[in-house]
Amino acid sequence: MAIKQMHIGRTSTSPEVQLDLERGTIDITGRSLPANGELFYERVYRWLDEYLKQPCDRTTVNMRLDYMDTSSSKHFYNIFDRLSAANEQGGNVCVNWHFETGDEEMAETGKDYQSFFPIEFQFIEVRDLY
Repeated sequence: MAIKQMHIGRTSTSPEVQLDLERGTIDITGRSLPANGELFYERVYRWLDEYLKQPCDRTTVNMRLDYMDTSSSKHFYNIFDRLSAANEQGGNVCVNWHFETGDEEMAETGKDYQSFFPIEFQFIEVRDLY
């Protein structure tokens, strides 16, 4: 894989995305309601598809979102679906789902994803996401 790390900066409508091939980490932080979700997440899909050809022994996903729109929900579903396939082939995928204290809606969103995929989810309540 040519790109060992990928970084997309956070804006008021799109999350910061940090992908690290060598560490096997995916960090998504902020708000996700990009004007063109397909275009925004297509870069993540391409990197992830390449990464999953030879993933690290353990892949850790750190989700720190305070809001996501419906389109973004679909993209996160697609990301977890790809990770789930790798997990079923012997990969070890863990999702750390961070949510702010009192944000039951975001906690429930993480639990919904957990119910769809056979991936280890850890729910981490924090005072400040970022």
